[in-house]
Amino acid sequence: MQQSERKAFAKINLSLNIFPERGLRGYYKVRFVNTSISLHDKVKIKKTKTLGIKIDEPTIEESENLAGRAARLMFETFELGGGLEISIEKRIPSRAGLGGGSSDAAAVINGIIELYGLSVSIDERIKLASGLGMDVCYCIVGGLCVVEGIGDMVKRLPWNPPTLDLLIATPEEKKPSTEWAYSILEEDGLGREYSRLEALLEGLRQSDTRSIAENLYNDFEKFVFNHYPVAADLKRRMLELGAINSILAGSGLSVFGVFKEPHIREQARMALRQEGFWCETARPVE
Repeated sequence: MQQSERKAFAKINLSLNIFPERGLRGYYKVRFVNTSISLHDKVKIKKTKTLGIKIDEPTIEESENLAGRAARLMFETFELGGGLEISIEKRIPSRAGLGGGSSDAAAVINGIIELYGLSVSIDERIKLASGLGMDVCYCIVGGLCVVEGIGDMVKRLPWNPPTLDLLIATPEEKKPSTEWAYSILEEDGLGREYSRLEALLEGLRQSDTRSIAENLYNDFEKFVFNHYPVAADLKRRMLELGAINSILAGSGLSVFGVFKEPHIREQARMALRQEGFWCETARPVE
């Protein structure tokens, strides 16, 4: 095999719980419920005769390109020869809380394993991914999962992804980084809505759209909203435009809403685009 092509799906956190206690490396312990969504980048990996790794993704600086770091990690770990050319067709907004860079990196890890015929277990892949970022660990597995520990314990849930009509909206503003978002957390305000997670899981088990929507939760939300009122305003507009519920996506600044009817979602999409937001419909996927 000389070439591998993969879809790198964005992710959303249906429940994002951060606990005051710290785990390994000083990271907060977490419990998330994540799902992949249909919005995706396309990652193409091609073997070349020229030594080295070439990344064709001009919108991201080389130092920030997780896909490039993932490729170098794989080459060093498995002592791979030759060269690689990686091209990424970006559709997921960067630094927006949707895991685009992490998903690209996971696609590179899984793609190189396929391309070189390597035998690497899921647990080994997650261990490799943990050196790049905890969202990469989840993206290695993808689909509907519970994520625990410091983000490095990923378990697939035994149910199909929920049927949700989603609208993703992103302002032009960008937060500095995910690390920044963690730095503004106040420990006495964390983990207080953990009981809602069980209600969310029951909603997922029963495929109950309203129960899922009503129990969405994100511990980052209030802290990020204090620094970026535009994200809070975006959530408010999403609700005004008919969403059953809306929350911050990851550490932001994207916001997503769950809609009962596709035509209401489409009206909201058109309105938010006219207001200057990047906006796209999506659905959960495996």
